[in-house]
Amino acid sequence: MKVSPRIGVFCVLCIFWGGAVVHAAPWEGPAAQSSRDGGSQIANLKDQLTFGLRARLPREHAFIRLVVEKVETGDLPLELVLSTFHWARHKRPYPFPYFEYALRLRAARYGILL
Repeated sequence: MKVSPRIGVFCVLCIFWGGAVVHAAPWEGPAAQSSRDGGSQIANLKDQLTFGLRARLPREHAFIRLVVEKVETGDLPLELVLSTFHWARHKRPYPFPYFEYALRLRAARYGILL
């Protein structure tokens, strides 16, 4: 069976590219880096929410402080906050209103008032 030179070159490039991807260290963000250093992910939650959601008004910063406080006390699950954050941060141009509305709705399902 004869193999086309194009297929051979393609296979070599795929192997090379695959090896480069495996050895490249992915960027994990400040929360993951801090938790590796022994810091707390909750300590970085405030920064992650503030910058990721582009919070700019005092009311928005107050809501983020409330969310972080509820997570620290265990009243609000961290997974709920992070999943809502990841969903909302792709909303343009300002993701904060989407985050606030969605988190209030999702927390209400658990009986948590924000």
